[in-house]
Amino acid sequence: DAAGIRSVERPEDTNGDTVVIRAHGARPEAFEQLRARQLRIVDATCPFVTKSQQIAQQFAREGYALVIVGHPDHPEVQGILGYVDTPAFVVTRPDEVAELPADIRPGVIAQTTVTEQTFLEVVHAIAARYPVYIVRDTVCSATRERQGAARRLASQVDAVYVIGGRQSSNTNRLAEICRQACPHTRLIETADEIDSTELTGVERVGVTAGASTPDWLVKQVLDRLCALGGAVAEKREAAAGSET
Repeated sequence: DAAGIRSVERPEDTNGDTVVIRAHGARPEAFEQLRARQLRIVDATCPFVTKSQQIAQQFAREGYALVIVGHPDHPEVQGILGYVDTPAFVVTRPDEVAELPADIRPGVIAQTTVTEQTFLEVVHAIAARYPVYIVRDTVCSATRERQGAARRLASQVDAVYVIGGRQSSNTNRLAEICRQACPHTRLIETADEIDSTELTGVERVGVTAGASTPDWLVKQVLDRLCALGGAVAEKREAAAGSET
């Protein structure tokens, strides 16, 4: 683009002199390939993800089969899998534990953005099936706090707008959590997606946002809600006090 920045999925697609590793991290071989091309690497991997990578390696050294609670196609999960050369599995739901091999010793971690409830449900299923296992809760503390705040917010309002990318795992989890307490929950990427007709009969609106959603975008949504006029204008106090 005009700033000279573009997104690539593979090391061989780079054509500049500097590469930034996103917060989800990358497999070790990606770093090796980038170094082989003599590129400057800026590693922006989230510290929580780095910790998960280290725990995965520790589990492998101790003879545990890595089990990640998360989504198999998520880049964070794919990156962590690259740090072990022993059997590793990804489960999304507790019922999938029954599909794991019976003769393993599970070493369980979480994709940093899964809900605490999902992680605990999978751990309980592991405990019920395997006599020997080990668990490390790697759910990001900031994610846990944000999800808790979103749950409390959703229980106190009539409608919720969750701001963030539709492809974002943590944003989708926030939307799922909010819908449990407030069925009138919408995930939006911009303020332009707010339709005043959706707010008919709504007295209180809550706004929350994904971890990477910029503050200026949250402000645009709040301003949009306040600018709709009429009954929506009366929701200013609720909107301004929303968790973001």
